[in-house]
This record gives sequence, structure tokens and C-alpha cells, in this order.
Amino acid sequence: MKHNLTLVILTPEQIARAREANGSRTRITHALVCGPYGQMFGRERECRKYFTLWDPDHRIEVAPGQFRALFADLFDRAVKTTAFPISDYQTTPDLAARLMVAAGVSPPAGPSLRGLLGRLLGRK
Repeated sequence: MKHNLTLVILTPEQIARAREANGSRTRITHALVCGPYGQMFGRERECRKYFTLWDPDHRIEVAPGQFRALFADLFDRAVKTTAFPISDYQTTPDLAARLMVAAGVSPPAGPSLRGLLGRLLGRK
């Protein structure tokens, strides 16, 4: 069963609850809810970056001339909304690794996952 990838613009009440759960010094304006796999909270730029990358319609080049969507097997569609009920305001640890395991893609060992995502997003 596939789920929606949801980018949520948080209300002031939701922002307060997310900051309480994730630390009062964190800047939180948005949430990215990944169905039953978890969620992340952060600024718009951070959440939109992963929303775009994990969108089932977004294709990346995995080999020369070969393109595929990273998590097309997990998500039906990507949705942006301002009204979404959130039950758990804690950011899911290792969300990208959880999604990779659920999609059947083995995550790279150790801290290189950050490097992989950096390369996919165009950082050097």
C-alpha cells in the first residue's frame, strides 16, 4: 500500500508543539510527513529539499542515461497542505535510512549517507 508524501505548513500551535518536542532553539515552520515511516520538522528550505527529492514524480540519474524515482514504490503522490493533523511532533531519527530500507534500497554504511544525499542534491 502506498502513502502520500505530505509537506505541511505548520500553524503557530503546531510550531510551538514541534519546538517543544525537538528543542526550543530549533527553527521550525514546516513538516514533511512520510506516511507510516516517520516525519521531519524544520524550516521550509530543508523540508522542501527532501520533499522535492523524495517526490514520486521526481527522477534522478542513478547511472548514465538511467533515471528513476527514489521512493516511487512508497509514495503515491506528493501533497502540500496547511491543514494536517500531526500526532507525533518528534522528528524521526534516520528517516532517509528508514525509507531506503522500506524501498528495498540498502543504505550506505556509516556516515556516507549524508554524502550521498549531498551529491544527489548537488553539493560538493
